[in-house]
Amino acid sequence: MNILWIKDGKQGHEKQVKVLIDELSKSIDINLIEQNYKTNNFSKLNHYFHYLTNNFFNKNNEFINLVNKCNQNNINLVVGAGSSVHISMLLIKKYFNSTYQKNINLVSILVPSLFHKHFDVICAPLHDEKKLTNNENIIYFQGSLAKVSIKDVDENIGLIALGGVNKHYDFDEVSLLRQIQYILTLYPEKKWFLFSSRRTPKNITKEISKLKNEFSNLTISEKGFDNILEIASIKFITQDSVNMVYEALSTRGKTYLFNMNSKKENKITRQMDLLITNKQIGYIEKINMAEGLDKIKIKSQNPYHEVFSEVEKVAYQLIKKLNLDSK
Repeated sequence: MNILWIKDGKQGHEKQVKVLIDELSKSIDINLIEQNYKTNNFSKLNHYFHYLTNNFFNKNNEFINLVNKCNQNNINLVVGAGSSVHISMLLIKKYFNSTYQKNINLVSILVPSLFHKHFDVICAPLHDEKKLTNNENIIYFQGSLAKVSIKDVDENIGLIALGGVNKHYDFDEVSLLRQIQYILTLYPEKKWFLFSSRRTPKNITKEISKLKNEFSNLTISEKGFDNILEIASIKFITQDSVNMVYEALSTRGKTYLFNMNSKKENKITRQMDLLITNKQIGYIEKINMAEGLDKIKIKSQNPYHEVFSEVEKVAYQLIKKLNLDSK
């Protein structure tokens, strides 16, 4: 199977595509070609126009070279995630078919903004189900696609992962800092690795750095997130970091959510609430004792929870849907 992966440069998108390709490679032989190519400067109107006309084909040499590359490498399938690459995928399929009279399958990870039925398969999170009514080319998964790990955990290691300013939750730096102090105090015997993201405000990272003077068991890390995640016996994740939440749930060990106030109810906040309600994840609970006085305590997930394996399910269904040859 010859696969072209169109990349948009966004880590959250590319990690999901990569884990799916890695999972597919366990069952089928894959020759992978990776290509950075975006049409993020197009409006939706331009997307529609270029897809219905041949103007784009005649003026974009980079695009034509990419299609020729597909033919030279006998590409069978094109995969990508993110709205900025979906139109590229559709244009490739259309031009490839008209120029070489060949067909290639398009697999979209996440929901395309346009032309849903023109993709051969869409792998979509369940919280986007309303966007895809009456489509038969859908494979649903919960949350996001993440690498599955059943490695034994190290009881001496814990992980803290922070997102940042977002449209779903209030990123209350004072509250989060207090919760981090609580975690470090509650588990003094563990070595804690704290990871921030590009969205994490500089103010809170400065304050966390000061905690190292009080807690010698705290390490602020920039690299090695995936390795620590696999072996950490306990993980605390901010609720805005959906990909990190599901990456944590796809490994052994306990996973907890930081306490955060939602700005409004939406598909992301409902998804986090559902995980808590079903006890698939633990969380930090804040109890108001009196005005200006809160008590913090840990609410655990179901001790018999199973490691999430959404990417394994998606890969299996994709192989069946496209009749891909197994090894």
